[in-house]
Amino acid sequence: MLGSHPSILYCGEAMCVDHFGDRTAGTHLRMCRLCGPACPIWGTLSPGLPGDVYESLSRRAARPIVFDSSKSVSWITAQAAALKDVVPVRLVVLVRDGRAVFNSHLRKLPEIPMTEHARRWSRKMRRVEALAASWPGSVHRLRYEELTTRPEAALRELSSFLGVAFDPVMLDPWNSDPHPLDSNPGPLLMLQRERGRAARPGLLEPDERTQDFYGSHPRSIDLDLRWRRELSPEALAVFEDISGEVNLRYRWE
Repeated sequence: MLGSHPSILYCGEAMCVDHFGDRTAGTHLRMCRLCGPACPIWGTLSPGLPGDVYESLSRRAARPIVFDSSKSVSWITAQAAALKDVVPVRLVVLVRDGRAVFNSHLRKLPEIPMTEHARRWSRKMRRVEALAASWPGSVHRLRYEELTTRPEAALRELSSFLGVAFDPVMLDPWNSDPHPLDSNPGPLLMLQRERGRAARPGLLEPDERTQDFYGSHPRSIDLDLRWRRELSPEALAVFEDISGEVNLRYRWE
C-alpha cells in the first residue's frame, strides 16, 4: 500500500542484503521476489555500507522515501545509528493481536512446540517495544486491525507521519510496482494474479494452504480473523498462560 505512493519505494526486507553473494541462501533472499535477477531496483546492486543501500535504491527508483520492512531489531537499530545524522529516520511499529500471529506461526511451522511459539512472540514484542521507546526519531504505531478495517483513515495518518500527501492510489495496491526482498508471498501472489503474470520459479513458493487462501482472495483489503476458528482451546490456553499479559495492549475484539 505504501509502495503504491509515487514518493515511496517499498523494498521488502532490506536486511536480506546480508545474503547477497551467498549461493546457499534461498533466491527470495538474494533477489527481488517479483522480478528476479533482472530487477531494475536490486539488479546488480552490490551494497557496501547500510546508508549506501538506501541511497542506491532511492536513486534507482527515483523515489525519495525507501520503506524497509525488515523485522530484525538488531538490523533496524544498526540502520538508525548509521543514518540518524544523514537523513530523517522514522519507525513504523505495525502490531497485531498476538493470537493471530501465534496462529500463523503454528500454521507455518507446526513442527515447533506451541509453547515455544508463544515464548518467541513475547520475547520479540518486548524487544520491539524497547526499540520504540529508545528510537532516536519519530515513531508511529499502526494496528493491523485498524489498517484493514479503516484503510483510508489509517493511511492518511501514516502519510502525514511520513511527510507525504495521502494519495488514493494507496488504496489500490494491486496496481503498485514493489521490488521486495523476501516478504510474505501471499499478497505478492495476489499482485501477480491481478497483473496476469505467472510467479517466477524459486521466488514465490507458498505452501498449499497459503496458495489456496490467497489464490481465491478477492481484490479487497480484508481483516483476516482465521485464528478465531483455527486455534484450538488448548492452543489458546497455552498462549494466554505464556503471553496473555504481553498481549493485553495488542488484543483486538
